[in-house]
Formats: sequence, C-alpha cells, structure tokens
Amino acid sequence: MSKTEIKKRHVQDVNTSSMEASKNQPKAEARTVKWHEVPEWQIDSRYILSGYRPAKADYLGVFTSLTFLHNETCNVYTHLVGALLLPLTAFTFMRVFPDPQFLNVSETDYIMFGLYFVVAEACLVFSAIYHLMQDHSQKVEEFWHGMDLLGIVIVTVGTFVSGIYYIFICEPRLQKIHWAIILTSGTATAVLIAKPTFRSLRWRRVRVGAYFALGASSLIPLLHGTQLYGLEYMLQYAGMKWYLIELCFYGGGVSLYAFRIPERLAPGKFDIWGSSHQIFHVFILCAMFTHVTALMQAFTACHTLDLCKVKDAYRAN
Repeated sequence: MSKTEIKKRHVQDVNTSSMEASKNQPKAEARTVKWHEVPEWQIDSRYILSGYRPAKADYLGVFTSLTFLHNETCNVYTHLVGALLLPLTAFTFMRVFPDPQFLNVSETDYIMFGLYFVVAEACLVFSAIYHLMQDHSQKVEEFWHGMDLLGIVIVTVGTFVSGIYYIFICEPRLQKIHWAIILTSGTATAVLIAKPTFRSLRWRRVRVGAYFALGASSLIPLLHGTQLYGLEYMLQYAGMKWYLIELCFYGGGVSLYAFRIPERLAPGKFDIWGSSHQIFHVFILCAMFTHVTALMQAFTACHTLDLCKVKDAYRAN
C-alpha cells in the first residue's frame, strides 16, 4: 500500500470516528418546544402552539429563561416592569399631599392610597412570579397559580375600598356597608379559587366569570353614588369618568382572555407576541394607572372644597 493510500485511509478513519462520536453525544436541549411536548398543566391556551419551556424542576433554569424569548416572556415582563415602576408612581402621586393647596389631609388619605399601591404591587409581583415559574413543576405551578388568582382578588378588593372611601366621604355608614359587601364578595371568590380543581383549564371560563362578576359589582357603589348625588357630581368630583374607563380596561381584557382572541382566530400566530393573556396584562396596567387618576381627582375635590356642602347642594337639586 502506497503512502498516499495510507494517508487517505487514515483520513477516512478519522472522519468516521468523528461522525460516530457526534452521534453518541447528547443533543443540546431545546429552549422551547411545541404544545404536545409539555404536560397538560403547562398549557393555558390550546391556541398557543409553540414557545413552551420544557418542564424542569430547576430554579436556575427558570430564572435563565428571563434571557430568551418564549410564550411567557411578555407575561412576565409586563407585570415585572410594572411592579418595579409602581413604587415610583406611588411616590409621584403621594408626594403632593403636603402641598398647601390641600386642606385637612389625614392619615386615612395616606392609608387609602397606600393600601391600593400595596395590593396592586402584590398583584403584579404574584403574576410575574407565576408566569416565570410556570415550567418548574406541577406543584410549584399550582402554588403560584393560586397566588396569581389571589392577587387578582386582592387588587379588586383594594380598588373598591379606596374608591368607596372617597365616593362616600361624608357618609361613614354607607362606606361601611359597601366595604362589607365587597369584602364578602372578595372572600367568597378567594374561597372558590382556593380549590385546585377550580384552577384547572377545564374551569377557566367559570373562573373568568367569577372575576368578571366580582369586578362588575363595582357598579353598585357607582350607581348608588349617582342615585344620591347625581351624575354630574360623580363625574366632576368623585372620579366616575375614570372609574368607567378603568372598567372598560378590565372588562375588555377579561373578555379577550375569556374568548382567547386573537389567538383563537389564528392558532400559532400569537404564540410569542400579542396573545389575549398578554393584552390582558397590558390592560391591567392601564386600569391600575386609571384608578390612581380617579383617586387623585376625588382626593383633590375632598381637600380643596367643602365637599359635604357641595354634596348637599347637588342633593337639593
């Protein structure tokens, strides 16, 4: 055998060995997979077909998923960024309370605004953690799913409590009645979602319906205030215009989420960007800012006018 033939044979042997070695090496794990490659507890919508992170009980891997795109990236970051910006928003609004133009500002004002910002922060943090942890394990997913749903109840109740305070600022008895109603409704909803079966995909519409009913009950104090003081007063002094816009954000977001629009219309096209859940998250942020605007309008009226006399004047008319 010539030197040339020996050299060719050596090269062929090396190439063959390299190919066999590459075949024996384990393939790199894909960062995202299709819906049929993940367990059912990871699937929130059957119209989201790709972008799922493989289930893996590894917290380091979970946090690493913050660095690449998957179908929960937008859900995580919308509320994570919102949670980081909310304290700055709270400071911006509440730092004007000591201004001389506002008369008789009390600890209760700080409590009402502070309460709302705390429950809103809890809602955003629970939501961001849930969507981040969704691929860890079924046990962890179920726990944070429950916390996410509880966060929605908490922020809804906190929204009512602060709004009711300013709507019925001169009617302590009515404040207590409406607070009792919302606390009862919120507690009932919280007890309902505490059941693991209620948090499953099968019961999603019932769950959404319960939240929709809880949110829609905000019309009770608004309608009661309108009946007592008139629509003009509620729009001009109580922040009702902003509350109605807030309801549109919440109602619109819940409706899109309930009917899975737009991903239902084009399955697989909104896996990473633009799904109903992501739109819902953005609407929640808009609703939160709108609620603070409503509170600020009511706060300004309460502490720059003799609002009880204004209410009496509107009642007389």
